[in-house]
Amino acid sequence: MIRKSFFILTTTVLVLAVFAGLVSALDEKPVSVVKTNLENVRAYTAATSAAGISYAVDGGELFAGRPGEWRKVTTPAGVIVGSVAVDSAKPGVVYIGAANELALYRTEGRKASWTRIPLDTEQVGGVISLAMDSANHLIYAGTDTAGIYRLRDVGSSVIAGGHTQLDEPVVQLATDSTGAGLAFARTPSNLYRAESLGLEWSTVQGLGSAPTALAIANRYPATVYVGTADRGVVTSQDGVSWTLANDGLGLVPGSRLYVDALAVDPAQLEVIYVATSYLYGSTTTHHSPVGVALSTNGGASWSALAAVTDVAVAELLPLPDQTGAVYAVTVASRKPVALGTAPAIAASAPVVSKPDTGLSLTTILAWTIAALAGIALAFALVTDLRHRTKVATGSKALAKQPVSNSR
Repeated sequence: MIRKSFFILTTTVLVLAVFAGLVSALDEKPVSVVKTNLENVRAYTAATSAAGISYAVDGGELFAGRPGEWRKVTTPAGVIVGSVAVDSAKPGVVYIGAANELALYRTEGRKASWTRIPLDTEQVGGVISLAMDSANHLIYAGTDTAGIYRLRDVGSSVIAGGHTQLDEPVVQLATDSTGAGLAFARTPSNLYRAESLGLEWSTVQGLGSAPTALAIANRYPATVYVGTADRGVVTSQDGVSWTLANDGLGLVPGSRLYVDALAVDPAQLEVIYVATSYLYGSTTTHHSPVGVALSTNGGASWSALAAVTDVAVAELLPLPDQTGAVYAVTVASRKPVALGTAPAIAASAPVVSKPDTGLSLTTILAWTIAALAGIALAFALVTDLRHRTKVATGSKALAKQPVSNSR
């Protein structure tokens, strides 16, 4: 009876383990959408090294990778991604801002799950710009309707701690991660500087023109670059004193140099890109694109990199640690175009990769249990067979013994 129960139990375990392994192995995982080139870039965060992962928001979806291979990242259902930021101290920590709600989402270590961080559950709006101060563990979120939100990432959670209402959308944010606590917010009309690590914001004076572009280099000391509507590029290390940085850009007396875009190579902090145009006219302004220039000395001087004469550049996307390699998106098309030494990418349809067929921990465990159960069952069968053989042999031997009739 005990042997029979053992057989039943072992067989049951074996069947269940094999079934679990088959289900896990045959479970279809989501396919990965891989693009060679992006089509509608709305936000971009370059990696801090040539081998690192860059992130881009393309048509409301998040992609990770590099030019030539962009892999779609699964984000929460119903969320239209409007912005992205990465913790430079912890590259696995990624934030996205929702364009269709006042909320952030955070993921860590390339997990499939996202933690929702609501900013305002009553007001309508979206998060259109993000910046991360890794040294002070601060996240700044710029919105189209509700100004700037300040949050602190304490590791186990994200704590809201500051909100400044503004009259215009916050189209761009930039902050350093050196510990200096520099943070700036750009609206269509003004530039704002963070005070008390973002608890308050004040209007920047001394630019002499409306801000049109913004970037920060995280070197020591941290340096902020601001593009203007007619004075070219100005720089500062404190947000109070500003210096013109237009050597080589063609700003001459009487001209109006409009900065369309600025970008700093995060892997080479002295390498900066700028896209400029000339403005002509007074009552009716004519915008004439000049092209993209490169500085390898922190903006002290510039040299022409690529001519862009048909349409103005909207954003520059540098290839990290590759001097002179940058992509541009324009006001007419948000599809990246290779400039300088950046490799051109042939247009192609999205490639859908095969499902991930790698064995999961569940599958391995299930098959291990099945194997052990199979070994136990085989051992039990052999043992039982031997026992039956001995019993049968004993019975035959007993049958062959002579029967004594002695009384």
